[in-house]
Amino acid sequence: MRAFMTTGTAHFLKNITDSHPTIDFYFMRSGASTLVYYENMKKKGIFVSGRAFDVLDSYQPMNKKGFIVMENIPVVEDGMDIFEERIKNQFPHIKKVQGIIAARLLKQVKGNTYVFLTQWETERAFIDFQHSKMFEKFNFTKMTRLPAYFAERPFTSTYYLLKEDE
Repeated sequence: MRAFMTTGTAHFLKNITDSHPTIDFYFMRSGASTLVYYENMKKKGIFVSGRAFDVLDSYQPMNKKGFIVMENIPVVEDGMDIFEERIKNQFPHIKKVQGIIAARLLKQVKGNTYVFLTQWETERAFIDFQHSKMFEKFNFTKMTRLPAYFAERPFTSTYYLLKEDE
């Protein structure tokens, strides 16, 4: 399975997605930025510009409401196999985390970035998780040797899912 995402204005993204009524799109907002995400069995996405990912693992179906956290982790090429093995061993334990709705482990098709996407009931649930003992088990950044370039450092993005009428 593949996952696709792109950013733009909500109006522009809505125009693109309206012509694909059979696809479940997830509109997210972070500040003034809007991101749209979807999953599909097709190898090619509908977005002209955007990012494509292989879905390496998943937990539960996505929901149309909640708080999204995307941990973007660039990994050096010779460390990818070890990183994937470590993260795949840890991923099944995500179901024990209180407040989590869904999770995805994504690997960028063209690039060296992995995205650990989690969907939470609320932002508070995520904050509580960050202060729990389990948080350290899911600190995937510590599981790899990072690229030497500062521009390729891990970063986290957070979003609120938008309702249909927003």
